[in-house]
Formats: sequence, C-alpha cells, structure tokens
Amino acid sequence: MHVDIAGRVENLALPITQPYIPVFECIVNSLESIDESARKDGRIDVYFHRDDRQGRLIDSGDDYLGAIRDVTIVDNGGGFSDINAKAFFVSDSTRKAAKGNKGVGRFTWLKVFEKATIESVYNQGDERYRRSFEFRKSEEGVENETLDLSEASEVKTTVKLLNIRSEYQKHFPKSLDTLAQKIIDHLVIYFLSPGCPAVWIHDDEHEPINLNEYFRAEADTRTTAHKFTVGNHTLNAVIVRFDSSLNRRHTVSYCANKREVVSWGVGSRVPDFKTRFVDDTGKSFVFKTYVFGQYLDSRVDSSRTQLVLSGEDELELDDELSRPQLDTAVTDVVKSAAAPYMNTLREEKRRNIETLVANKAPQYRFMLGERYGQYIDRISPNVSDDQLDIELYKVQKDIELAHREQARQIESLPLDGHRNNEAYKQLREQFLREENELGQAALARYVVHRRTILELLDKALETQDDGRYVKEEAVHSIIFPMRASSDDVDFDRQNLWVIDERLAYHWYLGSDLPISRLKVVNSDEKDEPDIVVFNSAKVFAEAKRSFNSAVIVEFKRPERNEYPSTEEDPVEQVIRYARKLRDGKAKTEEGRTIEVAETTPFYAYIVCTLTPKIRDIALTRDFMVTPDGAGYFKFHTQLNCYIEILSYDKMLDDAKKRNRAFFEKLQIPML
Repeated sequence: MHVDIAGRVENLALPITQPYIPVFECIVNSLESIDESARKDGRIDVYFHRDDRQGRLIDSGDDYLGAIRDVTIVDNGGGFSDINAKAFFVSDSTRKAAKGNKGVGRFTWLKVFEKATIESVYNQGDERYRRSFEFRKSEEGVENETLDLSEASEVKTTVKLLNIRSEYQKHFPKSLDTLAQKIIDHLVIYFLSPGCPAVWIHDDEHEPINLNEYFRAEADTRTTAHKFTVGNHTLNAVIVRFDSSLNRRHTVSYCANKREVVSWGVGSRVPDFKTRFVDDTGKSFVFKTYVFGQYLDSRVDSSRTQLVLSGEDELELDDELSRPQLDTAVTDVVKSAAAPYMNTLREEKRRNIETLVANKAPQYRFMLGERYGQYIDRISPNVSDDQLDIELYKVQKDIELAHREQARQIESLPLDGHRNNEAYKQLREQFLREENELGQAALARYVVHRRTILELLDKALETQDDGRYVKEEAVHSIIFPMRASSDDVDFDRQNLWVIDERLAYHWYLGSDLPISRLKVVNSDEKDEPDIVVFNSAKVFAEAKRSFNSAVIVEFKRPERNEYPSTEEDPVEQVIRYARKLRDGKAKTEEGRTIEVAETTPFYAYIVCTLTPKIRDIALTRDFMVTPDGAGYFKFHTQLNCYIEILSYDKMLDDAKKRNRAFFEKLQIPML
C-alpha cells in the first residue's frame, strides 16, 4: 500500500502551541539510537538557529532574541543503518513498538518545519557508510537519497529541521533556559535514568548548556519516588523540586514511554499550590510531578499530545481510568509529599484570616472552626485583604448553600421514624449548631455595617480643611438618602437607628419630599419642610396596620447660629409640619383612607448644634433640659407632639452606647 506523505502530514493533529514536539522526537530518536549502539560515551547536541531576517537589538536581553527558524540535532548513536532507514521509510512502522513508538513521530517534523535533511555516518558490518536524504511534505516524502562508503573518522547523525512554519514559530520559545526546561520536562525520566547520554543545547548567543548537569544542579538530589494504585492499576510518580525562577508553577506531567504527554497546574485543584513553597532556609521552589506506568503507555495517542482516557460522565469500567479519577489520585500523592510546606502556608493563611476577622470582618469568625477547614483550603494563600474578604464571602455562601441542603434533607425525613435515631439526632444537632453560627455571622455583618455608618458620621461631623463644617445634607444622606421614600430605598441604606432604634421599623417614609408627595397622606398641601436641601424633613409611620404615630426629623447645619425669621425657627417648622400632617388624611398602600385621630401621637426630632441661638429658642419656648445636658425636650399638648432637640454629638454618642454591647459581644473593635 502506497502512503501519500503530504496527506499523512496534513491529517496529523498537532497544536500550534506545541511547536517543540519535533525536537523532542529527534532527541528521543537519538537517545534510543545511542542505547542500541551500547556505547558509553553517547552525546547529543541540539543547535537552535535564529532567524537572521529578523533584526534585533545587540545585548538587549532575551526579550529581544530573534525567533528560532531552524534546529539541528547531532548524535553519535547507531545512525541510519539499512534496518533503521527501512523503518524510517515505512509509515507507522512497528519496529520500535515495544518501546512505545508509534512510527509517526517524524511526520511532526514536516508539520512544524518545511523540510528536514538527514546525514548519517554509521557502521554496518565491517564498513562505514554515509547516507543522506531530504524529507519533504511531498507525495513520496524522501527525496535526493544518497548512499556511499565513508572515510569519516567517527559515526555521527545530523538531522536538520529547516524553516519553521510561521504559525508555529510564534509559539516557539526563544530563551535557551526556557528550552532547557522544556526538554527536561518532556524527558525527565531519561535524565533520571543512570547512564543517560550527555545532552547539550546551543544557540548563537549564549554559552552551551549541558542538560544533565543543569538537571543535577537543579533537582536531581531532591527527587522522591512514589508508587500508588488507581483502580486496578499501579502507577509511579517522581516528584522533583525545582528552585529556578523559570519554574513558576507546581505541575503534574503525565508521561508515556518515558515522555511527557500532557501537564496541568496543581493550583487549579489545590489553591495552596498557586504559590511557590519556601523551605527553612528561605529558598522558594516548586514541585514538578511526573507520572508514568504501563497503563499510561497504552493510552497515548499517535501525536503524543493526548491521553485517551474516559471522561467524568462516561461509564466507568473496572480496567479503565477516567481523567478526573486519575487527577484526584495524583493530587493526593502530591499533597502528601508537600504536606510540611502546605502546613506552613496554611498556618500563615489562618493568621491572615484571624487578623482580618479581628480588625475588619468578624462575620467570618465562625469559619475558623475546625469543621470548616475544607472550605478554607479553597482559598489561595498570599492574597490581599480585599481579595481575602471576597474569598471568605464566597466560602460563606457555599456554607450557607450546604446548610440549606442539609435542612432540606432533615425536613424530608419522617419525624416518627427518626425521632430516636442517634444518627438523626447528631445530624439535627450539627444543623442547629451551624444555624446558630450562620445567624451570628449575619448579625456580625450587620453590626459591622453599623460601625461603618458611625465612622462615616464621625468623619462628616469633623471640620473640613477650610475650617468649615459640612452641610446637613451630608449627615442626612448617611442616615437616609434624600428625595426618596422607603419604597425607593433598600433596607441596608436606611440608617434611622442612629436617631432611634424604633425608627428602623416603619410603614412608610418620605425623605426631603413635599407633603403633597407623601403617598400615605391625602393632602394637596404644597408646603414642604424646606426647599433648601439642608433644611429637610423625614416623616414616617411606625406601624402598617394602623397609623398610630408619626415622626418628624429635622436636620440643621452643624454650628448654624442664625435663624432670622420665624419660618426658619426649627421648632416652628416641626410644629407646622405636624399640624399640616394632622389636617391631612392618611391612607393605606391600597389607597384606603385612614383617619388620623386627635389622639395619634407625633414625635419630632431636631438634630443640630446647640448654639446660643438654639439654646435661646429652647428656653423661650419653655423646653426642659435633658438629664445629660446635651439636649432639650418638650411636650406640645395641643398637637399631642413630643419634641426633642438633640445635638449631633448626643445623637452619635447615644448610637455608640446602644451598639456597644454588640461590638463587645462580637469582638468588633470599638470606635
């Protein structure tokens, strides 16, 4: 059967992100050739030639290195003897099937490069020969073959991979160090084997690198071997420590027939592996794990870029392994080997979480419990406080979802059949314990919100850089957004508790709106508390079923001491608003009228600075001084209205005192 080489190459799948596969194939051919020759002084030299057509800056570093165009591989192995040449000329040859060779590796040469030239000086019988030919993407493939006797002093095979295709060139590493690491990753099992031939790599810019010495210096003495079982199959893992900064990730490589096939980052499954580990001397490093075994040898595809394994949802057979099953088993091996370093990372991560909980986020305190360790393990180490806060929030949501599922399971159990069941009792006790913890977390989150609001108010009441005080609208907006009603504003943005805890629970609220726009009042009254934004009023009712009270809050600018007219007198203002509200008729959300009885109590709060003018107004109107001396109060008999004048400091101090117990109980730092 004739094979169309061009068609064979065209149909070969090779990702453009793996342009170095042909180089790996050549090196493996050289390693096997040296092994077959049984020589002890085997050597392989790989030369990377840069594209001279691409200009570059002199001495400008690796970032400006020219792209790789050609690669030359030279070895002193057995060479292209008749038997080896025959195998090369036959597509999908089975000559080296026992070693796991697919007989298609040379086709990757033409997938990535335009052509290859081969020149081999070898011994056959008592003679020395020289064979040369070109390998092209043509129908025949092999062209211009010559075979002659040779007088060369030594055997040598040279393979030149010429003119890399542009789509692959852009993904080919430029740095010799990077290329060294790529080759070692792919062939690490060879480098671990005793008697591995010397492998050198060269370019036009740097000193050659002996990969054997490179590997020994970097990792050979810090290698551990592990044997483990997955399903019915025994596999081997070699875990190598690399200190070089070129190795940035902890990785797992699945190998077949001594070669890397696919790799993945351990950090994708275990967040603690997203950072380099640090030993007792302060040196950082990564672990690279190489997994191999007979089962993987039998599951590699012809391009050596994929393992043919079943998927997660496919039917599992006794003799088959799925990729998720394999990944999980290998992860356990790697975690066990890295346990001492992971423990150090976890301790540091826990300290960071404890610091965040103590200073900023007490709502996450319950997660420090041992039973939530599996959730904390999902968080990456060495993240910023802001990112840690986000990650803990995600974890809390996961815990809440799991808790809801547990509640659903408990509710689905017949009570009579499980009431005295010990397992049911333990499940229910655990559920109640978690319910309490999640409740405390929710309370802590809300108390932290309150602390933040009090801090904002503290800041707003300070003098500005120019010595002035902010307008009352700044305070107003913190307590409740202006020009809005309770229908428009989320509960979390309503901070009426600063004034009075009872005000947090109401039926309806209008903030800085004309009385005519308060939807619970049937009134055409156009008057409003004050069209100037800092002279604003909030009016709302406490209960939904009955309109049994109303509250008015009036803010005045801090340190304001001028009220030149009766219209601006804050006491007169709240009395006027109360009268107009009482004259109107209230209605429900459904539009049904509710009569406001004469006995309906009104409460009015005037929040301001107790300036001489305010004190004069209070005394003139016969107000009483509060016991703490920080305000005034009076009951207006005709309007059935309690009026209180309180300072900003009193409002803030009282709010802090009311919340102090929460702060202390939840271990939230005091203001």
